[in-house]
Amino acid sequence: MEIAIVGAGPAGLSLAWFLKGTKHNATVYEALDDVGKKPCAWGLISGIESLVPLSKESIISEIKGFRIYLNDKLIHDIRSRQTLGYIINKPLFLRNLAEKVDVKLNSKVVKKDGIYLVNGEKINADKIVIANGHYELPKDHTIPAIQYLTDYKTDPEVVEFYFYSDLLGYAWVFPDENGSKIGIGGWADISFLKERLNRLVKGKIHMFHGARVSDFGIEENRLNEGIYVGEALGTVYPLTGEGIRPSILSSKIYADSLLEGKDFSKEFKSSKLYFTIQAQAKIIHSVKKGIMSLGGLSRILTKSDPNLVFKIAIGDFSLQDLIKLIGRSIL
Repeated sequence: MEIAIVGAGPAGLSLAWFLKGTKHNATVYEALDDVGKKPCAWGLISGIESLVPLSKESIISEIKGFRIYLNDKLIHDIRSRQTLGYIINKPLFLRNLAEKVDVKLNSKVVKKDGIYLVNGEKINADKIVIANGHYELPKDHTIPAIQYLTDYKTDPEVVEFYFYSDLLGYAWVFPDENGSKIGIGGWADISFLKERLNRLVKGKIHMFHGARVSDFGIEENRLNEGIYVGEALGTVYPLTGEGIRPSILSSKIYADSLLEGKDFSKEFKSSKLYFTIQAQAKIIHSVKKGIMSLGGLSRILTKSDPNLVFKIAIGDFSLQDLIKLIGRSIL
């Protein structure tokens, strides 16, 4: 079977990787002239090393600690002897993966009259898979995120997360090759986010950029269509904005379903990935609807057992863990 994958981000490239050497031939079409151009903090929680190639040269640093702040006050300082995650060079990581699969750059795919065209020509494929990120998601299913790249030297083994009692969102300080990535994303306008971010910015600014990030949870209509993976499907953890790892995991489920002749929608809905993303999304929606106060959410995330908060944040939790953290009221 010929598979056409639209988008050479983490989801699209990893799906092609998972299908490599099988009875399915996958071709990835990318509209841009290179991969890895979407701005992000380049954080990657450990766990995908056994699924896709993660070369040493693409790892900037190993993360062994998290600091959590509430209203700019340090609440938790979590340290581990084990590697909890990585800061990666995302473009290099994706280029390395792209070299191992069939990728066609400068290949813009559009749908016209029900037919998918690449650079104006019909795509000859038995199946189309959409992995083009947030770009076609409804705007109210995403939040703005902005980020400064600075020369501020921070602990290369520690990432910082900031929560606020007046912002449904989060800020971060991540180590980088040449300093730090200092950013913020949330349910607010850009001017508010910039003003809040200015409190955190340190060092000389090299660059400012931004993008929109899904915070809605899984797009059920798209899931039922069975042709979407990654952020195009909504596989971003709403509480933290983590998208690289869940996008790759969604493609693993898709590839396994295809190879085993199973229904992707059913397989995905039975996965831990689906449960944990939707559980976080319910928390976000409960604040938007006034079921839970923003201040209450901030206190829960910063005043609860830090190990439990960490499990919730990275999507490694059970229903019992969730009940311990927030109770049954929004479930």
